[in-house]
Amino acid sequence: MLLFSSAFAQGDANLLLQYNKGPDLDAFYRKWNFDLHTHMVYGNMRERHTVRKINFSAGTNIQYKFSKTFALNSGVDFFNLSYQYNLTNNQSYDGLSYLSFPLTLRVFPSRKLHFETGMLYNHLLTSENTAIVNLKNQSHEYPSGVFKNAFGWLFATQYNVWKRFDVSIQYRFFKKASDPLSDQKNNFDALLLGIHFFVLNPKKKPY
Repeated sequence: MLLFSSAFAQGDANLLLQYNKGPDLDAFYRKWNFDLHTHMVYGNMRERHTVRKINFSAGTNIQYKFSKTFALNSGVDFFNLSYQYNLTNNQSYDGLSYLSFPLTLRVFPSRKLHFETGMLYNHLLTSENTAIVNLKNQSHEYPSGVFKNAFGWLFATQYNVWKRFDVSIQYRFFKKASDPLSDQKNNFDALLLGIHFFVLNPKKKPY
């Protein structure tokens, strides 16, 4: 009888392990979270006559999780892009500033890692060149209409390195129709390396 009871108890334990009937202590997730971030931007006009340069971006995101593994993300970035012309008669630099608004989907294969893709809308703030002078206001600004607002796309991955801090790598591009005879094209891409700080701890179970 004792042997039978022991075998029966071991059988129950094996079934519990086999079918994972116990509670998943890691199943929680925050529906809402926010991050503050900054990126190093290594970008360029997608033309052979320009050379990539380094600039920066900074902003905030708001994330809504549908489940432990899927989330919708949006926010705003102050995005700066720099590059140099590599022409015989032009070695000047361009500096463009945008407000970028992402709308992306995130997939979380683990609590520390996620992958992301989605669209961007880039609203042009300023466009300047180190060589030109706008006689109208004595600045280095390009005339209106040379560079424009544009839609784009991004691909990214992000990894949690410590507590609320993540690092990320992102590739984005955006494009709009341009004058085919002009050296200035609305056709850009950039590689971004980022640091993110979450306002709410994603590893701490919400009450």
